[in-house]
Amino acid sequence: MKYRIVKRINPLNKTEEKYYAAPQYMEELTVLDLAKDISDACTLNVTDVEAVLTSLVRKLPLYLKNGFKIQLGNFGRVKLSFSSKGYESPENVDASSITSKRILFTPSSELKNEIEKASFSKV
Repeated sequence: MKYRIVKRINPLNKTEEKYYAAPQYMEELTVLDLAKDISDACTLNVTDVEAVLTSLVRKLPLYLKNGFKIQLGNFGRVKLSFSSKGYESPENVDASSITSKRILFTPSSELKNEIEKASFSKV
């Protein structure tokens, strides 16, 4: 992966600036781009792969909102989590106590191992 050098304010000392490595991303891949690439590696056609990926993306929010953790094989696990206000008494805690929602992704050990092999070069 390529990286670039950026100057930012030091989060530990707001009066000084430091230089940091920052990711230099390629263009964004679409579902169609992924479908074409996956199709080239198997017997499914692009349309079928795209339909499956699109359906997955469409269904994920429904499963997450219903409290499911979704295990995606060697990719990892996705689940919905949230933050809540704290109260002295359990009777005071209700759905309005929830302050923010977030989606958590936990990569599989296989994915982590592959990412550990990444090399970096300056742009």
